[in-house]
Amino acid sequence: MANQGDALRHWVRAKTDEATREVLSQRLEGTRVLAVTSGKGGVGKSSLVLNLALALADQKQRVVILDADLGLANINIMLGYEPLYTLWDVVEKRVSLRQTVEVGPNNIHIIPGGSGVTELARLDAVEIHHIIDAFHELERDYDWLLIDTGAGIADSVLAFVLAADEALVVTNPEPTAMADAYGLIKAVWEQDGQVSLKLVMNRTKTRDQGVRLGNRLADLAQKALGQSVEFIGQVMDDPVVARAIVKQEPFLTAYPHSEAAHDVKSLADRLLNRVPPPRRGGWGAFVRRLLENWPRDISQDRR
Repeated sequence: MANQGDALRHWVRAKTDEATREVLSQRLEGTRVLAVTSGKGGVGKSSLVLNLALALADQKQRVVILDADLGLANINIMLGYEPLYTLWDVVEKRVSLRQTVEVGPNNIHIIPGGSGVTELARLDAVEIHHIIDAFHELERDYDWLLIDTGAGIADSVLAFVLAADEALVVTNPEPTAMADAYGLIKAVWEQDGQVSLKLVMNRTKTRDQGVRLGNRLADLAQKALGQSVEFIGQVMDDPVVARAIVKQEPFLTAYPHSEAAHDVKSLADRLLNRVPPPRRGGWGAFVRRLLENWPRDISQDRR
């Protein structure tokens, strides 16, 4: 009987350990929410979002982009199409969230935000629950949610950054871009944001310049604010990027052997090969955090 009791206890312990591992696995392998943001416009943020999505897709990752740049949504313009539905149609309950999803190159998916993002501030409790459920339904469909935020430190931009698992701050070597990137990092720090901040230097003239300026900005944030920012890489200034934008085609597919394409693939590798990946709850938690941080009056956003 003692042996049977021991065997039963071992079996229960094994099953408990197995269940625990399954829960942790699901948590670690759920959708990773990455906000891509910048302190100022014109630094190449949206182009980086689109091409990073393709680089992740090349590594068998299932990726969806939420175009959340209020008033200036342009992922669809870069791909040369007009969206049939946007998040506004979901808010108005005309379509499901799945019906807004557009299929892009390499089977990446795009959710056009449009004015529907702005309307999140006006939802009541029942409507908010509807939106959370709609997003949560997509949890099993994707490995990555990339959010193309607006530029600057408007409250609506910060809401997306603070709601994400991690945020990629995109800047370039121009002094104004560097100063605005620091301002964005400082704004996150002032909000006591728990989001994991990463830094990318875009349009660098030399590799040494990118590393030097990236590390300088990360060091400044650590010393002046105590804010940890990880410099994860750079994308060289490459003329093919402008050519691809004119062609309305991502440079990763139009010029796959270019220097810029190589750099974005390296960024994707860096984001993928971290153990353990940051997790804070997946899509449902992202939407809840977004609504908690959402400004009640967008007209008063800081510019």
